[in-house]
Amino acid sequence: MQKRVLTAVVGLPVLFGLLYLGGYFLFVACLVLSGVALIEFSGAFNRQLENKISLPFVEILSVIILVSMKLDYYSLVPTLMVVMIIVFCFEILNGKTDIYRGIITFFGLIYIPVLFGYLMMFENIKLGIYYMWMVFVIAFSTDTAAYFVGRAIGKTKLAPEISPKKTIAGAVGGLITSAVCMVLYGVIMKFGFQMDLPVYLYAAVGFVGSIAGQCGDLTASMIKRKMGIKDFGKILPGHGGILDRFDSILFIIPLVYIFATYTAGLA
Repeated sequence: MQKRVLTAVVGLPVLFGLLYLGGYFLFVACLVLSGVALIEFSGAFNRQLENKISLPFVEILSVIILVSMKLDYYSLVPTLMVVMIIVFCFEILNGKTDIYRGIITFFGLIYIPVLFGYLMMFENIKLGIYYMWMVFVIAFSTDTAAYFVGRAIGKTKLAPEISPKKTIAGAVGGLITSAVCMVLYGVIMKFGFQMDLPVYLYAAVGFVGSIAGQCGDLTASMIKRKMGIKDFGKILPGHGGILDRFDSILFIIPLVYIFATYTAGLA
């Protein structure tokens, strides 16, 4: 627990500083986070793949994806189509024709750089910085409440074959706490930052975002269990790797972005 707290004390101000500065600072943050996360992702799957994922190959494609999102976010879908073609042409031309490696590689490129890249897209939305903070309010409130509620009263396991420590009580506690925290966040936004959305919208995005975050956490746990590892990495003491810390956040980012695109005009 001490390591987790120390890592948070050091890491969170750096992360939030880069998010607040935005622009190319945020772009560099997405590049670094994606780059490290892809190292962890590739390392996990390479433990069981006969033909290993080429790290330089996926890192180059990750940069291409993030650059396209930075320069013109409307180009994301065409870029992904081109990337998919490149991935499978690579499998065909290198003589090994490993369909599983191709599928895993393309999944990793959507799972990591695309989802991280959506942080940059908040800059194209009115009051986008305040919407972006919602991602972290939802993630941190859910994680914290699920942990303590689960330890206090959790008995029935949520998904024992994937993550034995998670409980239904913890999951429900996370949902409720996230919704409440988002309502409080809405009050702060209304009186301090002139962002006035209906209370029920804050509660709804907190509730649905918490579901997405917990699914993101369980998705990462499912991958780790299948690959036979405890953590994706060790770069964050007490937390593991970048993917271990951002697994829930990655699933919340696009959901909040969609919420922002439909509600920014109401704020």
